[in-house]
Parts: sequence; structure tokens; C-alpha cells
Amino acid sequence: MKRRHAIFLIFTLLLSGFFSGCFNVHLGGRTPRDRLKETVVEGKGWEKIIILDITGFLSDIPASRPFSPPVTVLSDIKEKLRKIEKDKRVRGIVLRINSPGGTVTAADTMFREIRRLKTKRELPVVALMMDAAASGGYYVAVAADRIYAQPTTITGSIGVIVQKFNVHDLLSRIGVQSTPVKSGSHKDMGSPFRPVTEEETRLLQEAIDALHGRFVDTVSERREGLTRDQVATLADGRIYTAGQALEHGLVDAIGYLDDAIEGVKEMAGIDAARVVLYNLPYAYKENIYSSPALPPVTEINLLTLGHGFPWTGSPFLYLWDPLGAH
Repeated sequence: MKRRHAIFLIFTLLLSGFFSGCFNVHLGGRTPRDRLKETVVEGKGWEKIIILDITGFLSDIPASRPFSPPVTVLSDIKEKLRKIEKDKRVRGIVLRINSPGGTVTAADTMFREIRRLKTKRELPVVALMMDAAASGGYYVAVAADRIYAQPTTITGSIGVIVQKFNVHDLLSRIGVQSTPVKSGSHKDMGSPFRPVTEEETRLLQEAIDALHGRFVDTVSERREGLTRDQVATLADGRIYTAGQALEHGLVDAIGYLDDAIEGVKEMAGIDAARVVLYNLPYAYKENIYSSPALPPVTEINLLTLGHGFPWTGSPFLYLWDPLGAH
């Protein structure tokens, strides 16, 4: 009897730990963001060319990944841009982009931060597209002075999407109803618990059209030789191969990372430079193809293992998402 009581007590404490959100296992004494280090991966000389990685879903909300601290793509890029701004030896930047896009605000903010630094420091910026630089990934790429696409790159997907789902019919079959108390008829617009109205669809479409127009304006302003009407024709959400993107004027050249590095050195008017990666002290950093630095491990949250969604709700997205997974 005592043994059964002890087992019950242990089980109760475990449940309490989970539901209180305090069941975290802390690993080591690392801070949520270790100080960035520099690693020369190629070249010699006084001047530096920085490879700046922009990878994954673009957001200002940290993804809930196991063993990871709350570091976002946006905060990571801001920290590295600040480091570049202070370093007078930096003569150019290569944006290495491998991203399907993300939230409208994150992509637009990253674009602005890159342009602000470029203007302040008068630095040449080249973008190199990897597997994908689609939607918000392409939005960030047009901040560069020159865009390279690898032969196997997928880009384009210029447009806006709001991912929605509706469970009203399913819930009604099992007798579950949503009864919100709200201040206005549109306060729960987009709710999955009731059918969307024609008026709400119209309002959402107006917002999407405005954000889409901003995307089109940004591309047409940054891509010489393309009028707004031409960009609008290309911006129906479709993706483009590297060859198609070059044909339509969305990129400047097809090449590889070493081509992008040589291109930015040419624009900077230098023959030799150190090619530098910013990395965490324990990240792999042998050559120019080294992976982006991973954030440090600070804790394991046993309650949130397996939660992979980097946001809640239905944000407006500059995102290529063919699987509809978000």
C-alpha cells in the first residue's frame, strides 16, 4: 500500500512539473547567445568579405525546437549586421540565402536592415541563392546590388498567403460550439470555428493585395530594367528555375559561391580579401561551404518537445509552402 502511494505521489509531482512549464533540464553554463567569433575560411589580406547566412523560415518568433534557445533568424542577422557596421575592415557582404520565405514583417525588416547598413557603410552586397530563395527569401535578396542563382536554385513565388483552416463542420458533428463574446462582428475574423463570411473574405483580400503591392513595388524599384507592370505579371505566385529567373530579369547571373565572392570583391575594387564567417565557438567552420552556426544548447524543455511551429495564429506570409504545412 505504501509503495502504491509512493508511486502515485511521484506521478503527481511529474505531472505538476510538466503542467507548470518548469520541467526543464539545463545543460552547462552557456548563455542564450554566445558571443560571435570570426573564422577566416579563405583568402588573405587586411580587408574582409563577410558571408552572411539567411536560412530557414524568416520570423521574429523563435521556433520551438528541442535543445535550442530563443534565437530568431531576424535577431541573428541584426547582431551580425551590427558587428559588420563596427568593423571598418569589412569591404563587402555575400548574402547566402536558403529560405522559402516567412512572415511579411520579418522579410521586410531584414530587407530594411541590410539596405540601411549598405547605405551607411557604402558596402557592396551580393546575394547568392542556394536551394531556394523564394517569396520572402527573394524579397531579402533584392536588397543586394547583384543577385546570383545557383544552377539548381528555385526562386520566385512572389506573393502573399494566409494559411487558414476551418473545423466548424467537424466540431458541430460532435456537439462542440464556439461562443465568443466580441466587441464587433469582425473581431474573430479568420476563426477556424465558424464559416468565413463574404465580407471577411473581401477584407482579408484587401490586406493581402496591399502587402502584395508592397512586394511588387520593392522588386520593381530594386531590379533595373523591370517595370512595375512586368513584375506584377511575374508575381502571380509561381516559382522559377535559375534559368527562368535570369531570362525574366529576377537575377543577374547564374553561378556558385566562389563566383559571388569574386563578384563582391570586384565591386569593392579589391583583389584580395579574407572571406569570413561569423560563428559560435563550437560550430563547424572549415571552409566557405561550412554550415551556418547553430544556436547554443541551454536547456531541454520536456513539455515542448516536438512543437515545430514558429508562430501562432494566421500571419500574413511571404512564403512558398507547397505542402501547406504551416
